[in-house]
Amino acid sequence: EGKRFSSPNDAVYRSNGDLYFTDPPYGLGQQNDDPEKEQPHNGVYRVSSDGIVSLLVDSLTRPNGIIFLPGEKKFIVANSDPEKAIWYEFTLNDKDSVQQGRIFYNATPNVGAEKGLPDGLKADSKGNIFASGPGGIWIFNQTGTILGKIKIPEATANCALSPDEKTLYITSDMYLLRLKMRD
Repeated sequence: EGKRFSSPNDAVYRSNGDLYFTDPPYGLGQQNDDPEKEQPHNGVYRVSSDGIVSLLVDSLTRPNGIIFLPGEKKFIVANSDPEKAIWYEFTLNDKDSVQQGRIFYNATPNVGAEKGLPDGLKADSKGNIFASGPGGIWIFNQTGTILGKIKIPEATANCALSPDEKTLYITSDMYLLRLKMRD
C-alpha cells in the first residue's frame, strides 16, 4: 500500500512458494519511535506466490526469527523483546490465515541472567526446534517442552542445520560455531 517496511528480518519459504517474514523496527535509528517508521506495528507478513502481501500478525513487539513446523500448518516466531522474550506458535487455517496463536515458550525470566534473546531458529525433519535465546541454543519438541540446552557464554543470534542434520551451525557474538550432533 505504498508504505515501507521497517526492517524485514528473518524469512522462510513455504513449499507452495509463499514467503513469510518478520518486520521488527531494528533498521530504524530510533526504532519504534523513529519518525520515519511507516508501519503502525511490528508484524509478520506473507507474500503469496502471486505477489500479494498480507499482514498475518500485528501483536508482537519485536518479531524476529520464524520457522514452519513439519506439515507447514504451524509456524513459530521469536519475539526479541527483553520484556517479552517469548517464542509464539501460530496455526494457519485452510485459507492460510492465522487461526490462533499461543505462547510456545516464555523465556523472559532468563533474560538478564543469561546473554541473548529469542532470535533465529530452525526445525529438523522430526519437528525438534533449535532456537537461539538466553544462554545459548534451546532445544524443544513440537509442544514446547524443553529437551535440552546448549550453553554458550555469548549471545547467540542464529542457527542452521546441515542438510543431513548431523551438524548444527551457530552464530554467537563474533563466532561461528559448528557442533556435530549425536545420532
